[in-house]
Order: sequence, then C-alpha cells, then structure tokens
Amino acid sequence: MPKLLRVHIVDSYFALILFGQVFFSSLANLLSVDNRFVMLLLRLSIMIFSYGYIYLYIREKRIRDCFNVWIFSVLLFWCLYLLRLFYDVYVSEVALALPVWELLAWSLGSSLPIAICCYIMALQQKLDFALIRQVKYGVFLIGISIICFLVDPGLDQGRFYLEHLNAITCANAGCTLMMLCLIKVMFNKARLIQVNSTPIASYLGILFGLFVIIYSATRGVFLASLLMICASVFLLRSRLEFKGLMKSKYALQLVIPFSILILLIGTSPHLLEKVFTPRSANTILSRLEFWKISIEQFVANPFMGIGFRLQEILGSLEIEKGVYYPHNYVFESLAIGGISMTLPLLYCMFSPLANFFKEIKNNPTTLPSGLMAAQALIYSMHNGHLGDFPFFWMAIGILAGSKYRIKAG
Repeated sequence: MPKLLRVHIVDSYFALILFGQVFFSSLANLLSVDNRFVMLLLRLSIMIFSYGYIYLYIREKRIRDCFNVWIFSVLLFWCLYLLRLFYDVYVSEVALALPVWELLAWSLGSSLPIAICCYIMALQQKLDFALIRQVKYGVFLIGISIICFLVDPGLDQGRFYLEHLNAITCANAGCTLMMLCLIKVMFNKARLIQVNSTPIASYLGILFGLFVIIYSATRGVFLASLLMICASVFLLRSRLEFKGLMKSKYALQLVIPFSILILLIGTSPHLLEKVFTPRSANTILSRLEFWKISIEQFVANPFMGIGFRLQEILGSLEIEKGVYYPHNYVFESLAIGGISMTLPLLYCMFSPLANFFKEIKNNPTTLPSGLMAAQALIYSMHNGHLGDFPFFWMAIGILAGSKYRIKAG
C-alpha cells in the first residue's frame, strides 16, 4: 500500500473513532434521522474496515508480528468473555439487560478488531504525529457538531447530548480534541515539530473542546482534562523554556484561556449544579455502591466470577434505573469472569502504559498516545462497560503496537 494512501486511511480511521459519533449524531438530529440506526451504521463501517485491514496485513504473511503476549492477552480476554456470555445465556438461562447481539457487536464487532487494527497500524508507523494531525479533523467535525447543536436542540437543553448519544461520550470527544490541540501548540513551542500554518486551528480546537466538555457537564472528564493539561506541561517543562521573558509570555497565554474557561463554566448551570450543590454527591455514592456490590460478587467466586448474573443483581437495585454494569472495567471483569478473565485485561491495559513511561524519558513526542491512553483508562475506571467504548481499545492498541515496533527497531 502506498505510504501517502496509508496516511490518509489511518487519519480518517482515527477521526471516525474519535469524533465520528458526535458528528454523525449531530447531523442525524438536525436532519431528523434515527440516530440509533446511524450509530449502528457507523460502528459497522469501522468494524468492516478493521477486519479488512487485519486481513490484508495477514495476507502479506506478516502474522508473525502478532505472536506476542499482548495480542494473546487480548484474544484470551475476549474469548473468556464470550464463552461466559454463551454459557450464561444458553446453559444457565441468565436474563440479560441487553440482547446478546449488542454484546457481540461491542466485543467482536467493535472492541476486538479496533484493538488489533490499531496495534497493526502502530507497528507500521509512528502514530503520535498521526494523532497530532487529528487536530484539523477534530476542529472541523466538532465545530460542525457544535453548530448543529446550537441550532437544534440549542443551549436551552442545558447539556450537550442527543438521543442515543450520551453526554459523557460527547465530553470525551471534546477532551481528546482539546488535549491534541494543546499538545500541538506545546510541541511547536518546544520545537519538537515544525508548523508552517498559523496556530489558529489549534486555539479554535482548544475552545471547541472546552465548550463540549463544560456543556456536557461531566465532572469526571472535566477533572481528567485538567489533570492531562498539568501532566503535559510537567512532562514538557524542560523543553518549554520557563525562564526570563518567556515566563511572562506563557503567563499571558495561560490567563486568556483560563478566563474563557471561567466564562464558559459560569454559563453552564448543569455543571455548576453538579459541582456545587448537595445533590452532586449522589452519583458518586451510587458508583461506590455499584463497585461494592461487584467486589462482593467477585469475593463470592474469585476465580471464575458470577457471570452475567451481575446484570440482574445491579438491575434489581433501586439506586438508579437502567444500571446493569458497575461503571468500572476492572470491577466488572472481576465480577463477571473473576481472576481468570481479569488478568489478561490488566496486562492489556498496563503493560503498554508501563512501556510508555520508559519511552517518554527519551522521546517526548510519544506524549499524545500516552495521554490518550490515560484518558481512556480514567474513563474505564468510572464509566461505561466492557466493550462499549472503542476509544479505550484504540488507545491501548496504539500503545501496544508502538511498544513492539520500538522493540523490533
């Protein structure tokens, strides 16, 4: 495959995963199209491409590059997950909160192929600069999404979300855009990359990202964004020349976005209510209760877990309607499949991250993929359930592929 074509394919693939859901949902809402159908079509397209890319890679007789512990752990985890699912549904007759086809679509259709496809892409090329190139895609896609949202339903709705599009999903897309734009600006100032164009797109991306984060009124993503900003500055501090007149320049550049941030927060009543009212603790206490119950189920059967009966147990609670997962990937895995299923998951998650911390000491340009993985891990510790967040599997797939490319090099 020609290098230029591969670059465009990789960029488009990442753009769909990172920003496509928000973009197409906004268009679907504006055009009064069933958003659930649009989302299924989007995920189906990503799945077909992922499996197609994997097939072409294997056809080139390069499958030997996939014989490693990380790939084995990914396959083992999803194999155990599916075996437990089929056993519980067709043998134990457990009543699921969701149809089996949805769980299969998330696992075999979304998570597994994206993880391996991103791993292969990272083996073939350094993807940190491909992630930086996502700035132009993100500014366009999220910018259009914001315009669509302002038209319908408008700010009167109070929060940035749409039918079949959770506010947390929106906030994560905004967080990714803000983070990548900020890193691009810092890389340019640290002379790690050369940017010929004006930085207006990056500053617009930071503004768009902050708007979506704040109007999604999602505290977890908001705090994650602040942590990643601090982490970026800390990790690049030696290259940003914080001395002399540069201190005043950086201080001025910090005051302007901080003022905009305060202004946006002041105009988001839902975020203010979540942060400052007594009711703000309710969600936190609910999550702690879900985690407690999941741990109790794990203790009852630590090696094999209790399976998908966890959905029945959580669904029967009167704490929060429609909850059938504990909002924590590790606790969910422990409760469903016990230690046997969770050990491969933990290796998939933390082995590439450990390698990132070794690599960034010598190569700060690996920061985008590392921070993206950190964002995905933060999300997985307090939101979502296994398989329903392609961003997570994309991020750890990129880090893992980078790890084995570096070893081979």
